[in-house]
Amino acid sequence: MDAAPPPPSGPEWLSRLDGGVRRSHAPGAAISVPDAGENRIFVLEAGLARISLAGEARALTLGYLRPGGIFVTHTRGWVEALEPCEVQSWPVMAMLGLIAREPEMGVAAFREVGVLLHEALNLIEDLAFRPVDARLARFLLSERRIQGSDSIRLLGTTEALATALGTSRQTLSTLLNQMVREGVIARPDRQRVQILDCGTLVTRAALSSG
Repeated sequence: MDAAPPPPSGPEWLSRLDGGVRRSHAPGAAISVPDAGENRIFVLEAGLARISLAGEARALTLGYLRPGGIFVTHTRGWVEALEPCEVQSWPVMAMLGLIAREPEMGVAAFREVGVLLHEALNLIEDLAFRPVDARLARFLLSERRIQGSDSIRLLGTTEALATALGTSRQTLSTLLNQMVREGVIARPDRQRVQILDCGTLVTRAALSSG
């Protein structure tokens, strides 16, 4: 007799869904693309993925999925694997069926899905009202909280991070080098930032362009 598949990592309500499908994705592979057909909800069980909107000239990074993060495919967002990823997905109708059977689980489900909208609104607020150095400070503080350490692993390339912050690669490099000279951060290597002066980052993150 085959063993039952392990429960998905992520919110408790996901374990109540039936008919989950697991897939592996290599770095650079598309996990979700707009207008792909069947609407599905998925949880990232392992790896790291980027959520973005694609325009004619460039892509705008909306955020990142880490293990336990969820996403729905019926959006205009692209989800790209940055590392080898393991994903489990279900038809959206399975979630709606769960809501009908257990309304309290539906509240939890919509709360988790709503996190994506919150992150998108934060991005819009940053681009509209904060200068680049404040956006960079907010990003570093956010990653410090998420990664649970003053030693932060940067996600993706410098160019991808610059795009996510709404600036150029050259401007981002200049700001990072300035922070190093000021003793706010250190750069042990190209993919890691060590926060040395959290207070200065908090002050800069609060700045607005108005």
